[in-house]
Amino acid sequence: MGNSNWPDVTGRVLVVDDDKITRILHRTLLSNQFDVETASSGEEALKMCSERLPDLILLDVIMPDMDGYETCLQIREFTDIPIIFATGNETLDEHMAAFDAGGDDLITKPVTKEILLRKISRAIARKHETHTLQSEKNSLQNMAMNFLSAVGESGVLQQFMQASLICGTPRDLGNQLVEAIKNFGLECSVLIRDSNAEVILTSHNNPSEIEKAILLQSTGMGRIFQFKQKIVVNYNHVSVIVNNMPMDDDEKSGRVRDNITMLAEMTDSLCDNVLMRQTSHSLAEQFQIAMSTGYSTLETLRELNQRAQVDTRILLQELVDNIEKTFTWLGISRNQEKMISETMFVSVDKILALLESANSKSDEKLNEALSCLRNDDTEGTVDLF
Repeated sequence: MGNSNWPDVTGRVLVVDDDKITRILHRTLLSNQFDVETASSGEEALKMCSERLPDLILLDVIMPDMDGYETCLQIREFTDIPIIFATGNETLDEHMAAFDAGGDDLITKPVTKEILLRKISRAIARKHETHTLQSEKNSLQNMAMNFLSAVGESGVLQQFMQASLICGTPRDLGNQLVEAIKNFGLECSVLIRDSNAEVILTSHNNPSEIEKAILLQSTGMGRIFQFKQKIVVNYNHVSVIVNNMPMDDDEKSGRVRDNITMLAEMTDSLCDNVLMRQTSHSLAEQFQIAMSTGYSTLETLRELNQRAQVDTRILLQELVDNIEKTFTWLGISRNQEKMISETMFVSVDKILALLESANSKSDEKLNEALSCLRNDDTEGTVDLF
């Protein structure tokens, strides 16, 4: 029977036996398929394993000074590579002792070539499969952790966006940026600038003079600059310095760098929005003041116009009365008085008619203007953003 079921299994096998002939025999049986090394004692085997681990150990039980059981126990303190005991003992107690010492399998001497090759091949294959499964498990765990981290980081970005949309000042926006970076577990300093002022904020509240100086000089470092654990990100309205970038994980470091850059870019865009909103609020306030002033002015004009109409009627009536009082000393006849009075009344009526028409049109236009201003005022403050 050949070893056709395990033709591709290879590896390094350490044969440990105090008998030289046995070592030569085992080497001969295994050398066509495996790289074989030998040790004549447990001490020598331990030394060789400490320098370079084999894929499997074929271990004799009965040896002077340190037997196979003790050798196996000491090897198990630092590795779980397969260990197959080769023993001439066939009692159950001896076999159980071999397994209790940490052995994976057992073969009785004298060994049969096919059985020995089969046991060693299967043990090494299982070890490789276990190692592959463990690697896949670790890879899946890392993928899961990275996915959870990405979900958490996405939540931070979403929360920042929602909170920042209602910010009314650059300082409010800067505080939201600092809070988002802190949620990534990072320490930072932030500079928010516009045409009128600069705001400096840090994750530890009060910025030092050195931090202020670095932030003010950071604009000359380009869009992104990293030196060891520090990274600087610059945009038109925003500069960010992170002091404790992760260095032991390249994937995490790259993800953090992308997130910081994304936060800075969003903040820069939102800063434009905040500044436009401030400008629009200022214009809206001025517009409201202008409307209020215009309303008051038009109301005053209407009252003055109405008062002028009344005063004009009174003055015209006084003029007629004064003229009629002069009839007694002018020495004119009643017909003449009547003719003069009728002429005055006709003229006064024409004047009043003209005034009435003009005042009516003027009142109509003033009322239209007042109505428009009144409607605009009841609709509330104008907000363009």
